[in-house]
Amino acid sequence: MKNIKLLSKENLLQNLNHFKHKKVCAMVKSNAYGHGLREIVRLIENDVDYFGVAHIEEGVEVRKISEKPILVCSKIFDFKKCKRHNLEVMVEDEVDIQNCLNCGLKDAMHLKINCGMNRFGIENTLQSRILNDLLEEKQINLKSIYTHFHCLENKKQTFCDYKKFQMLRAEILQNATICFGGSGVVNYPFEFDMLRLGIGLYGYGQKDLKPVMKILSYVCKIFYAKRGEYIGYGKKYKVKNGGYFAIVPVGYGDGLRRNLSGNFKVLIDGKKYECVANICMDAFFVKVDQNVKVGDKVVCMFDANYMAKKTDTIPYEILTGFSNLRGDTLIL
Repeated sequence: MKNIKLLSKENLLQNLNHFKHKKVCAMVKSNAYGHGLREIVRLIENDVDYFGVAHIEEGVEVRKISEKPILVCSKIFDFKKCKRHNLEVMVEDEVDIQNCLNCGLKDAMHLKINCGMNRFGIENTLQSRILNDLLEEKQINLKSIYTHFHCLENKKQTFCDYKKFQMLRAEILQNATICFGGSGVVNYPFEFDMLRLGIGLYGYGQKDLKPVMKILSYVCKIFYAKRGEYIGYGKKYKVKNGGYFAIVPVGYGDGLRRNLSGNFKVLIDGKKYECVANICMDAFFVKVDQNVKVGDKVVCMFDANYMAKKTDTIPYEILTGFSNLRGDTLIL
């Protein structure tokens, strides 16, 4: 009996196919959003055009598996390492461009435009013109010009951001691939060539997408607690009526957020059961009936949206939290 990160290949490929009318740069940063970088890369390598990561180390791991182009989307400083591992890089200023030239990355640059996120990218017309002059002087052909829309749920803001992108992009006098981030951008009438696909790949953020990952565990113990007894740390849960309780060996050390304590349900043999008491580092408690047995499978996480709403956060945080789950990864 083990904890299991269960991945659905069918759901993953269906989600990917939903966006295949564009070229796709599949984002596999943060351990493929908690799903497992190696597993996800192997499953979709033949169906995507690029892989996207946040850090050089992630890019190195992808390169061990795939020959596809890999874009490091964050600020980097070890340009030589990128060259050694054939990684492509984001540039946003003259220093980045010169470092790329010094390290043999002339043909591996992606220019980032800041349209409101205020994280990375050029921000105004003057910067665009300065960089365009440098690109022309050094005869650099960009791999892409890209941005990340930061508020796709707000149409007015997004159209404003797109207008800014078009204005700054027009100052870069070359025909480069246009790449946008955020799966929701496909709902807008914007012209672009490649989508940096993140949460949508894993089943969230759009209708008709299916969650790729479930977290499975098992009942490792069942005990009876009398009325008036306490369960778990801090005397936070007092038994109102005597009953049976199960212990499941997944805790906040595995990514099950502690602020879900006493506020979520799991599935055992298709039936929902209430979780009680404070979640421990490596276990939690479930109020059960006499139908539940030691060894029964427990679906601890079946929908990250469900847990996100319970904890006032976003599914990204729920999913990435399970990166360190103790157990095996299985693919169906």
